[in-house]
Amino acid sequence: MYRPLLFLVALFSALLVPFRVLADAHQLTLVYAAELPLIKNEPYGSYAQLATLLEQTREQHADVTFLFGGGSLAPSMLSSFDRGAHIIDILNTLEPDAMAVAKREFSYFEDEFSLRAYEAAFPMILSNATDPLTGANIDGAVRRLIIEKSGAKIGVVSVIHNSVVEEYLLQRLQITDPAAAVETQVEYLKKEGADIIVLMTSDKHDFVDQLLKQNTVDLVLRTDPHFTLTSDNQHSSNAQEYVFITTPGTAAVINVDWQDGDAEKQISVNTQSLNQLPVNKPVEAQINAYDDRISTLLGEEIATLSTSMNTQRYDVRTSENGFGNLISDALRDASHTDAALINGGAIRGERIYTPGHVLTREDISTELPFRSRITVLRIAGRHLKAALENGLSQVEQVTGRFPHVSGLTMNVDLNSPAGQRIKYLTVNEKPIEDARIYTLATSDFLAGGGDGYDALTMGTEVPFSQQVTPLIADIVISVFRRNQTVAAKKSGRINYMPSIGRND
Repeated sequence: MYRPLLFLVALFSALLVPFRVLADAHQLTLVYAAELPLIKNEPYGSYAQLATLLEQTREQHADVTFLFGGGSLAPSMLSSFDRGAHIIDILNTLEPDAMAVAKREFSYFEDEFSLRAYEAAFPMILSNATDPLTGANIDGAVRRLIIEKSGAKIGVVSVIHNSVVEEYLLQRLQITDPAAAVETQVEYLKKEGADIIVLMTSDKHDFVDQLLKQNTVDLVLRTDPHFTLTSDNQHSSNAQEYVFITTPGTAAVINVDWQDGDAEKQISVNTQSLNQLPVNKPVEAQINAYDDRISTLLGEEIATLSTSMNTQRYDVRTSENGFGNLISDALRDASHTDAALINGGAIRGERIYTPGHVLTREDISTELPFRSRITVLRIAGRHLKAALENGLSQVEQVTGRFPHVSGLTMNVDLNSPAGQRIKYLTVNEKPIEDARIYTLATSDFLAGGGDGYDALTMGTEVPFSQQVTPLIADIVISVFRRNQTVAAKKSGRINYMPSIGRND
């Protein structure tokens, strides 16, 4: 009796092994998307198509985790009216488990971000920021999050680049070291029992590869649809654990498999172009409702283009641009100043217009979605030149500080170090004088030092002629309407040395 009993016990134990292994196995399915500031993102795909992807994935897998990478509360025509509230409303319908906070979430400054965060039915994560007024995180954001799905705990952190403070002229946001912030928050998450750690970011960080090699984080999610435009576009990691989306209107469905006690995770990634999916009808109706509210107002015809016009990102951030010239000319015309300056980052339409196109209020609002107002300065020539040097300091990175000017002409050598690139500069066809005081029309954003234009803060503001300082978009509309026909032409205001290939 004894030996048969031992045999049965051994046999029963052997049969239990596969069941124990299965019990220890985990599978996690995530849907990740980011950088969708336009609710109708033609031709790349919309939130209505993202809703379809979520619906399909949720039907196929239990407990799907939806992580939204942010970068979407601006810029857009609608966000200029409601500061991104419509994006939060649509995301509430899509039900993300969490949203990362990226730079664009601060397009309308800290208080507006906090309002959007409290409107959201989901947490917003920012792991490396501090509000000096409170010593805590910016109001409305959390530093880390644990999401429990399929019997597993998913820890999520998100970091932002410190350039957000300069680019968006923030006063109450201090960015701490992102690498240290991730290490600290991951330590907390692991003490709280996190089985898998996900890092979301919209920027390049050199420390990320090391975090993956050390198994500090298991998965990195990043989206940058403008990645290929810059000269500094080397992506250091080819790891499967680093999901990096560079095509607009693209989401990722990610499957992660692991067993308890196993540091290695098996990851498979399937990217999906949203424009290949059918629209979700209820979400499409929600989007159309927003469109219909302002279509009548924005349908007003302003002027006819006699030329083509290019407002794509690379064109407005690397060289003289016809629309940039029109804006700066309109500012100078409205203020009767010696010169005018606007940054390429203010132009956001990313479109190509054909000759004969009738520009509407919607077109101008789309191109100039930020509600910036005109500011007139009295400024010394040396400070004006320093401001222009700042505007030309990051041409290779295709940043928004690139200057579009009126009343100014300059010869520029991009082979020279930043800060020493302007070789010849005139104001109204006369060489600039360091000590002479000039009048300059610009935006309130640049006048306050935004996008690195600290030199403009050395100027003295002159009250604008109108009782209420108008929006730059309204000034452009007024000037265009008066002219009826406009030509978006280059006129040799910014000449590269050598000039071949740059000012064509």
